[in-house]
Amino acid sequence: MQPLTAFYVSVCMRQMQHTNPIAPVEGPEENPPLEVALLTWEYPPIPTAKGRVACEVAHGLARHGVNVRVFTMDRDDVVRTDHERIEVIGCAGRITGLRRLMRKIPGLEFAATAAAFRECVHEEHERRPFDLIEASNWGAPAAMLMDCGLPVVIRNSAPHGIDEANASTLGRRISNRIVSGMEARCNHSADAIISNSRSHANAIRDWYDITPGLIHMVTPLSVDPVIRKAGISAQFPPAHARLRLAYIGDDSDRKGFDEMLLAFQKVSEQLRDQGEPLPELHLIGLKSGALDARASQLGVSTSLLEQVFDYGRVTDESMTHILARCQAVLAPSRYQSFGSVYHEAAAFGRPLVACAEDPAAVEHIHRYDCGRLAEVCTSDAIAETVLDLFNDRHAMLEMRKAGLEAAKSWTREELGARTLQIYRRAMRLEAIDIPGSQHSRGYQSALEQVRI
Repeated sequence: MQPLTAFYVSVCMRQMQHTNPIAPVEGPEENPPLEVALLTWEYPPIPTAKGRVACEVAHGLARHGVNVRVFTMDRDDVVRTDHERIEVIGCAGRITGLRRLMRKIPGLEFAATAAAFRECVHEEHERRPFDLIEASNWGAPAAMLMDCGLPVVIRNSAPHGIDEANASTLGRRISNRIVSGMEARCNHSADAIISNSRSHANAIRDWYDITPGLIHMVTPLSVDPVIRKAGISAQFPPAHARLRLAYIGDDSDRKGFDEMLLAFQKVSEQLRDQGEPLPELHLIGLKSGALDARASQLGVSTSLLEQVFDYGRVTDESMTHILARCQAVLAPSRYQSFGSVYHEAAAFGRPLVACAEDPAAVEHIHRYDCGRLAEVCTSDAIAETVLDLFNDRHAMLEMRKAGLEAAKSWTREELGARTLQIYRRAMRLEAIDIPGSQHSRGYQSALEQVRI
């Protein structure tokens, strides 16, 4: 590996060259497909939010004839996927020698992974040249590719520093500061950046201190067709069924997990006092042992945990079977980036209980009318919101209907078409109609642009 002259950024590498995907070329293929490198940390079958988003983007682009090579740090092999235009390339095997040592030094761990991503992308570019790189902001996987000569697009999720805001050790604080700087530089140097909603775009602008002039576009994500199809066919639980709630996410403070668990305890106590059947809480996405650790620290009784079902990380298909039994989805996050859970709840036809502290939740529920907001992220406020919703079946059915209707536009075709329009702006190409898209006309006006 070449020596690093700074914690990030300054890298000497041969300039890559990109081809114009709509320019004539010699040979049998007059219009070669766009070649995109997509950098992510995880990819299915690893069932995480980052992986799901990368999968949706890859499939959305592939629907429009783009060849996508996904570079991910959760494996070290190369595999073909269920789509002929998508290839997954593992980068974990590049963390060896000096990079392995760097992973143990606060502030250098993300520089090590950025170097691994750079090496893999460079080798693949030699094999078949790329036209563009898209990468997540989180952890700055593209930090050493910003000056490579290819257009780079950054798709923003939550900044790394949000989950590390209360870092308890000096090492973690140093690491957080450095990776935040790497993320900021990626956003500042990108040819275009993407956010998922107006509120998310505003948060990203403030977090990274983005100045006017950068192409910053807003486009919502798609929802896996498996979830959308299952949601349409799934019946809503009958009126006499006990209350069953689903929670999708991790146990972080940002996601409001502790408050959610204590709120469920209050809901259970009130329903028990009223002589109603005891409710159930179905947890999706927790790491092994996380529930027991949080329950012990919060003093949650063993009897209550008998009403809690922890499935860990599951596939989208398994998640649909769990959601089918539930009346609502709990997501009282203080801040959501992708907002995947909001879209998944609506697409499956389940009312959402979110928190007004998250601007994305406020925007989502006010726009689609598919849930209720707790005013603050406290157990009392969440419990009150849940009980009010459960006692209004007509409202729940109307929210189900509204969510399913909204999800009709959250398709991979739509995401792919919008993303391609952003790519063309990043590559300084004129906007053109996207073939194969039923919404190809008027995309430039339909796509919301954030002026920053």
